[in-house]
Amino acid sequence: MSKILYFGLSCKAYLRMFGSQSPNVRVCCEDCGRLLHKHGHYWREVATKIEVIAIPIYRRYCPACRKTISLLPEFLVPWGRYTTWVREAAMTRKHKGFSWRRTAESTTASIVRYSRRTLKRWWARHLLRAASAALWVAGRLAATDFGGNPLRSYPVMMNPTPVDTLDWLNKLLSRYIPAGAWRRGYWPLLNSRLPAESCL
Repeated sequence: MSKILYFGLSCKAYLRMFGSQSPNVRVCCEDCGRLLHKHGHYWREVATKIEVIAIPIYRRYCPACRKTISLLPEFLVPWGRYTTWVREAAMTRKHKGFSWRRTAESTTASIVRYSRRTLKRWWARHLLRAASAALWVAGRLAATDFGGNPLRSYPVMMNPTPVDTLDWLNKLLSRYIPAGAWRRGYWPLLNSRLPAESCL
């Protein structure tokens, strides 16, 4: 099981800060509420735009539930090799109409290039999860009374397509994520807050 935490760091900054010591964060068990204990780490290779970097992933353990949780930095998702920034850039370009080949070539260097098959898998997952992520963001905006009813901003009310829902998610994100966060992308901030099944 994994938990995504926002550290606000790049891969190299994360490695500098936590290469030899665990982040000093308090994490409680989602089942029993008990404080989790430090439980070692493992190394994971992460593909950025230009290189592959090995970083430590720290774990926590609940003695009551006997569950182990991996603490992922915000630029990763469970079982994902490529950083959130690479995947978000790829999905943004694909949404703008780039071809599969052009999308892959414009988001990574040739040494870490992903295949078209991988890109198509990302796109299918992104379209699938956009609806639950959009509803979660709309709920947060509605709870804070931020600019009226976010459900009314849905672009198409009759027979919407997954791309219509993706357009709505992008519109909601521009209102939900703090100004300036777009420089590094919306997904790192969003995935550290979303329920695990809705992570983009």
